[in-house]
Order: sequence, then C-alpha cells, then structure tokens
Amino acid sequence: MTANLNPVVIQASDVHKAFGELEILKGVSLDVHKGEVVVLIGASGSGKTTFIRCINLLEDIQRGTIRVNGELMGYRERADGTRVRDSEKNIARQRRDIGMVFQRFNLFAHMTVLENIIEAPIGVLGVPRSQAIEQARALLARVRMSEKADHYPAQLSGGQQQRVAIARALAMKPQAMLFDEPTSALDPETVGEVLQVMKALAEDGMTMVVVTHEMGFAREVADRVVVLHQGELIEQGPPNQVFGNPHHPRTREFLSRVL
Repeated sequence: MTANLNPVVIQASDVHKAFGELEILKGVSLDVHKGEVVVLIGASGSGKTTFIRCINLLEDIQRGTIRVNGELMGYRERADGTRVRDSEKNIARQRRDIGMVFQRFNLFAHMTVLENIIEAPIGVLGVPRSQAIEQARALLARVRMSEKADHYPAQLSGGQQQRVAIARALAMKPQAMLFDEPTSALDPETVGEVLQVMKALAEDGMTMVVVTHEMGFAREVADRVVVLHQGELIEQGPPNQVFGNPHHPRTREFLSRVL
C-alpha cells in the first residue's frame, strides 16, 4: 500500500478494552490520515463499534493510547509517565473535534430540524444565533434537506433524520467524522440517500472512519478497508486488495458470507 503523506489525524496505539472479563479490543493500532476514508468491517461482535466509541471517548480504554492531531484523548500524562483521566471539561472539548453519527438518530423530538442543528454551535461554541442559522441552512443544503428546516423529527423518514444527524455533527466543524453503522436502522429505500451524502463528504476531503455492512459503499468510497476479528485488526488495505485478494483466512471466510 502506498504511504499516505498527509498528517495523521487519529492515531490509535495498542488499544485494549474489556467489559469485565470480556476482552473486546486486544491491542488495536490504527492511523487515520487527513482526508482519508477508512471503513471498518467484520462480523458482529468483532469490536468495530467499541473501537470508534473509544476514539470519541464514549468508552474508556484499559491500555494503549488514542491521539487526535497529536493530542492524547481523555487522559493527561504525568512527569513519571503514568496517566490520569482528564477533566470532564477537557474531555468535552476534545469530543467536539470528532463528530459522530450513530445507528439511531438521537434528534431532539421537541425541536425542529433547524433548531436541532443550531443547538450545539450556540450553546457549546458560542456562535451567534444568526450565524448559526446561516451555517445550519448551508449544511441542510449540503445534505439535501433544505426544504425540511421547519419540520420536526417525527415528520421525517429515517433516512431524512439520519441526514439531519449528519448535518448536526458537521455543525461543530469536526476534524474527523465517525459513523457507527449509519444505515443499519433504515428502510432499504432510504439507505442510498444517506450513503450519497457520506460519499459527497468523502469527496470534499472529510476524514472519516466508518463502521458499515454496506460493502458496495466500502468498495467505492474507502481509501482503506480494515478488518477486525474478535477484537484484533487482522487485515487492512485498499478495497480492491481486501475484497479481491484477501490475505487472512478469517477475512476470506467473512467476505464469503456477506458478498
């Protein structure tokens, strides 16, 4: 694989995560470069969602480090090399730099589409309301939802709600976007409209880490496909290599079931 000369945005090193006795991540290391689209695939339970939740500090890790733009996420390093959990204020600040789109849309039901998008920029970033509204309308145009600005979430399809969720994440001007199976809760006819928005983001140079079962999207949009199996990164490479000539037998076994 050709070396990516762009700076590293996300750097995960030897990440371990367990829930009680159950070890979910067993030393995952992954660098994601600026403007790169990395798609994580693997069987259910392989650790994909847990991994991206660790990147966004929604899960603590037991061992290893995660850095975004060189900054250690979630912890402070002492002079003696030990780590202590950072303050919640600093963690909240760090989390702002990484947008996340979940399987479920998590929109505020009592707010309109526009209100959902401007809430965080005004409340967290201190953006003036008029500016936040202007930015929100531009984002709604970007996700092809301009005509729904005054609608409430209950008036939208699942695909429309997910596009609003993407616009809401983009409103914080993140350094990178994480997508956790963003189409898995959608009706088949609305999957395509969400994938089209994600494809456009990739074409615009957004750094993205995507957990998905949409292999067509992975083939077409990913710069790199990463395969997780039972908490370990077993293979990675360009889509044509991973899908066309996978090296690891577990990768071949998984793809034989989903392709």
